[in-house]
Amino acid sequence: MKNELEFQKLKGIIVFCNKCSRNIHHKNKGKKCNHPLDKQVYKAIVRTGIGNERKTKILEARDFRTAYSEFKDFEYQVKNPHLFQKAIKQEHPEILQETMVMYIDYMRDEDVPHHMKKYLSKSYIKSTEAHFHDFLRFAKSTGIDLNKYKIGSVDDIIVGKYCYYMENKGVSNYTYNGRIKAMRTFYKYLIDELDYNIKNVWKKVKLKSEKPTDISISAEDFYDLIDVISPDDSFAKIGKTRRNMYRPWLRNLIKLKAFTGRRNAELFEMKWNMIHFEGGKPIYIESPNIKVNKQQNNFAVGNYQFAYIPIGKELLGLLNDLNLTKNINSKDYIIAPEVENRVNLEKQTSKYFTFFYNKLNRNDTKQLKHLRQTYITREDLFVNTKISMQHSNYRTTSKHYVDKREVAKEMVKNGFRVFDINLMRSLSIKKINSIQENIKAQHNSSCDINQVDVLHQNTM
Repeated sequence: MKNELEFQKLKGIIVFCNKCSRNIHHKNKGKKCNHPLDKQVYKAIVRTGIGNERKTKILEARDFRTAYSEFKDFEYQVKNPHLFQKAIKQEHPEILQETMVMYIDYMRDEDVPHHMKKYLSKSYIKSTEAHFHDFLRFAKSTGIDLNKYKIGSVDDIIVGKYCYYMENKGVSNYTYNGRIKAMRTFYKYLIDELDYNIKNVWKKVKLKSEKPTDISISAEDFYDLIDVISPDDSFAKIGKTRRNMYRPWLRNLIKLKAFTGRRNAELFEMKWNMIHFEGGKPIYIESPNIKVNKQQNNFAVGNYQFAYIPIGKELLGLLNDLNLTKNINSKDYIIAPEVENRVNLEKQTSKYFTFFYNKLNRNDTKQLKHLRQTYITREDLFVNTKISMQHSNYRTTSKHYVDKREVAKEMVKNGFRVFDINLMRSLSIKKINSIQENIKAQHNSSCDINQVDVLHQNTM
């Protein structure tokens, strides 16, 4: 009767007794193994190559041929550990509040690999946090224990109640949509990036219609706004405090926004040495496209994408007012060069704009960002017919073939303006007539008639 497993002498395989821990075929002196066959196993021994370290494994085979096959598989795994490392499954939180905190950390690029960083703006992250807090407050008001409430517990019923709550509260469609979109994106991250076994219940919510964002500012509103900006009556009550909304550079900033169409962050980063000259004449401003560069992780100047802003007559007039000739190739900022904290400037400017625009007592509301839309609208009408003689898709032409520097030069050559010169003249004439009427009504006024003549000459 067979009392030993089949064996062939081969480096790395031995027949081993599980009972007495002996190598059956080892030429050792002393007592031999007398345990039955069912206690014997094939054992693989493989050196890792790190000093005397070795790995061992009890094989399942009961015949030598199968044992040899198992041994070769085990040897390959030991020699190539990087191919067989088991991914350590990271434990992710299940409590809703904790998952939200984790997502905000992700938005801030905490512990995110360099190539996957998003560089989201602080304002965007802050608004997402506000949306989360609103939903948590609502959930708590329904009696939910937030310390125990799991992400998987959010179902159609609670989502429906939250939507009803927002509608009854009278939140704007814009805010309503913003909150729903924030929750959709949050759930998408959990499902796509972290493999949470949940459904994106927020995708079922229908978004509400919003007012169009393609709002322009008329020349009349623009120049009336410029006129009303002054240190007189410039304090606003915010909470219990009074804040001065006037800044000496505000008029110039608003003009620069209107005549370039760039985003606020770029306006405060514009320097005099970004102005490109040809034949001694300023042609365009080469401004880094901050938003695009952030999205593409372009932080080296050599990788920057630029916007080429034509210096039309309006912009040239502003630059001359700010002493262009004295600042050629200067590294100073064009707007408020004396202020070091540029981020703080950007934060407050929109509030200043709104404060002074409200002084016009119009029946609508305009924001600083609408000047960018005004510029882009005029630029589109002036340049872009969306027709390409070379490509069926204009975007292909624009992205790969159009030299935007040459377009900027052509715009300057053809007298590009944001606001219609004829309309400006008619506005000036209206102001002249208004002054003349005041003079006639007040014969004894100290108003100098020469002011009217000067104003009239400036409009010719």
